[in-house]
Amino acid sequence: MRFHFSGLCGAGMGNVAMLLKSLGHEVKGSDQKAFPPMSTMLKAEGIEIFEGYSESNVTASYEPDVQVIANALSRDNPECALARSSNWQMVSFPEVIEKWILPDRESYVVAGTHGKTTTSSILAQMLEPLGAGSLIGGIMQNGNPGCRLGEPKGPFVLEGDEYDTAWFDKHSKFLHYRPKYLILTHLEWDHVDIFPEFEMMLQEFRALLKLVPPEGCVLYCGDVPALVELMKDFQGKAKSYGFAAHCDWRCLGYERQGLWTELKIQNGVEITSLKTQLFGKLYVLNLLAAFAMASETTQLSVETIQRQIENFAGAKRRMELLRTRDFLLFSDFAHHPTAIKATLVALREEYPDRKIVAIFDPRNATSRRNVFETEMASAFECADRVLIAPPHLDMRLDPSIKLNAESLANKIGVKAKGYHEVENFVEDALHAIVPDGIVVVMSCGNCYDVIPKIESL
Repeated sequence: MRFHFSGLCGAGMGNVAMLLKSLGHEVKGSDQKAFPPMSTMLKAEGIEIFEGYSESNVTASYEPDVQVIANALSRDNPECALARSSNWQMVSFPEVIEKWILPDRESYVVAGTHGKTTTSSILAQMLEPLGAGSLIGGIMQNGNPGCRLGEPKGPFVLEGDEYDTAWFDKHSKFLHYRPKYLILTHLEWDHVDIFPEFEMMLQEFRALLKLVPPEGCVLYCGDVPALVELMKDFQGKAKSYGFAAHCDWRCLGYERQGLWTELKIQNGVEITSLKTQLFGKLYVLNLLAAFAMASETTQLSVETIQRQIENFAGAKRRMELLRTRDFLLFSDFAHHPTAIKATLVALREEYPDRKIVAIFDPRNATSRRNVFETEMASAFECADRVLIAPPHLDMRLDPSIKLNAESLANKIGVKAKGYHEVENFVEDALHAIVPDGIVVVMSCGNCYDVIPKIESL
């Protein structure tokens, strides 16, 4: 079939396009900003990319059978307008997965407010010997894309995003993923632009649970009260994981030894040890979740699973170490207060004697609002210095709900500074480096290109 992707270079869209290409379909697409590494990977797969949006892009070389619309595009985008008036199918990329990827395959879905990308990446790596495919919203640190077709009838691992699907489908993406096996990593209010109240977000997760068949299984973090409450009415097979004594799969503790983290896992009377290159409590929980699910649903041995994850370094922009000379530079995706705190706590545990400079970019729809300002202020406790980048401009927001970088810095204290001017922020970021210290840039965007500037120092 012939597919055109409008908004091709997003992590989800690009990976789905590559999966369709692997299945033998004709694929092309367009995007306003086609930049590496996704643009490079798409071109390497022979997928043509048009710069910008226009009706002529869609009909260039062939008229598509299917036009795939990114959720970032609005109905008045010229390519969306064409799709509405045309005879071909108009779908979202989650619908592509549902219709063309998942039939005849067992679906493993990883959902939750935090830890989805890393947990789904680890699980996909563990299940690879079974011919597993995967679609994950990121690129791995080893350069591999977040998608793998796997064997025709092998299991398929999906990062289950709770964000809405498209302008014509305002429900969560994960409702298209047919979960037979479901991991719930965390649950707290996020994406306040589409979920003005936490209850609206909970409704989507309740709908997700209803999709799990009787022969399926749900694995949830028993350390998260909101998940424990959510699971009370679930009638199917469910297991909990975490550090708490009541968890079915329990981490008894973890210890860092050189480049390895070794954790002890208890399931009933059985105790298992696993090693990983990842560090920090959040990543230990991610590994525990993936291991518990693989153990509950497959016959893979502990030895096989350990071999599979031995060299797993994680996904890009998830505690990604970019520089080790003179100082350490990390890139991290954290933008919610809970994730920011987890990132900084992990770095403090790993490097107790080094100064930590935290550079935070309030770029996504939630972090550029002041709804979590109080929680945000306490999230930076483990940092020695904090720089708050100018919040991403959004003319639609009323000034009363916009995050003010200076106000947030004042709540954090004297170690913090907030910025309105990009030039001043970038200049101070470049002068904030401490010899033998740590710089962590927390952003879901490009943070005003500060990372390559710091890398080149």
